[in-house]
Amino acid sequence: MKSKMKSIFLIIAFLLCQLPIKAQKDLQVGAAFERFGREKGCKMVVLNNTTLRGYKLQVYKSLTYKRIGNRIKPYLQADRKKAKKIREIIENGSVTSGYYMLPPLSSSINRYILFSNRDDGGGALIYIEGALGPNDILKLCYIKR
Repeated sequence: MKSKMKSIFLIIAFLLCQLPIKAQKDLQVGAAFERFGREKGCKMVVLNNTTLRGYKLQVYKSLTYKRIGNRIKPYLQADRKKAKKIREIIENGSVTSGYYMLPPLSSSINRYILFSNRDDGGGALIYIEGALGPNDILKLCYIKR
């Protein structure tokens, strides 16, 4: 009886852990995190159901990288086509940073891709899922405390 309960609990826990992963299946950045997350010169951080600077987030994923900026660009370009809202900073004819607001998962769960690229091929890629509006994203990421 105890082993059955333990098995059921483990199955439920596994399924709950898979929810944030499924949310990114329709996005190319999900594949970028899988592909480059454990590559040398990269650092990946994954937080689920957390609070960051007072904002409740379902998912926060970040990938910082060195020298693979050109390999990240196709993933961003593919998801850019799906974006509802696009904010980009263009410097010397190249997109250096910005964010894409993607179609929401539900009426209260918005999804964002944020990114920054340097000339040396380094940069950062962030995926956020939560009940945040575009102004909240700007406050969260661009206003220093």
